[in-house]
Amino acid sequence: MGLLTIEQCENVPLVVDREYGTIRIPGTRLKLQTVIAMWYMGITDPEEMSRRFDTLRVETAKRILEWYHTRQEDVDAYMEWIEQRAQETRTRLEDRMVEHRRRHLGRTAGAQL
Repeated sequence: MGLLTIEQCENVPLVVDREYGTIRIPGTRLKLQTVIAMWYMGITDPEEMSRRFDTLRVETAKRILEWYHTRQEDVDAYMEWIEQRAQETRTRLEDRMVEHRRRHLGRTAGAQL
């Protein structure tokens, strides 16, 4: 999957970060997945979303949700891709921790001899 495209004519307050493939809400540090994850959790009121994230304007949340409903299949696939990338990152970090721990324990055991 990767990059979800957003056409200018869609008139939605989102920008695609072409380097990382993530989608951000301009003027905030929020990503599209923040709003969609709230929707998945049952927080469907744009005003409630705005209360939870003070940089997210109610009107922006409304427009993103309206857009989501027109592109739901694409956005859901994007969300799966984001989760897959997050899981891959967690796995890499866990593998590094195990390797670090193994090396550290090897040095500690050698020093005790």
